[in-house]
Order: sequence, then structure tokens, then C-alpha cells
Amino acid sequence: MSNVIRPTFGARPRPEDASPAVASVTKLRAVRHFGQAAGYDVAMVRDEQTKQGPVFKVVVGLSDGSEVEAVAILPDTSEGEADAEVVGMAILRTLEVIEATGRGR
Repeated sequence: MSNVIRPTFGARPRPEDASPAVASVTKLRAVRHFGQAAGYDVAMVRDEQTKQGPVFKVVVGLSDGSEVEAVAILPDTSEGEADAEVVGMAILRTLEVIEATGRGR
């Protein structure tokens, strides 16, 4: 997935920075579950096993599965956590709109 939001401040992602497409929920420490809509769960997790050190990830996955995909990766700072909150709530609201218009799964 090449369209992950990363804290690179406009720099192009390097090939070695490509995120793993799917991660197991059990390997990540959940910080907050934003909610569920259109058949998807949206959550924020803290991942300490990255090259860059601990980061916050906003993840989305099917409600009936245990695998999630990172859609945003932010630094493990108070600002990064605040940004992850905004991203997570925006994604959840988008899924709610999709669900309300009948385009959900």
C-alpha cells in the first residue's frame, strides 16, 4: 500500500519504507477503538517494532477478521497521537457516510 499517510513532511517514500500490507491485531497494542461502520473496524494502535521506533498507526480491517491494514503512521508523540485521533475519526465518519448511502459491504 503506497498511499499510507506518513510523517515524512512531503518527502517521497523510499522503497524500503513500504509498509507491510496487513498486520495481525494480536501483534499490535490497541490504544483506541474508534468504532465500526460499513463492515469495518477503525482503531489506533501503538507499534513498537518499527525501524523508526515506536509509532501510532491508524488501522482499518474487516469487522469479521483479525487482520488490519495501516492507513496512517504517525510519530509516538502527543502531536502524533492527536493527529492519529483526527485521522481515525475522519475515516470512521467516511465509513458511516458510505454505510448510510447503502454502499457498504
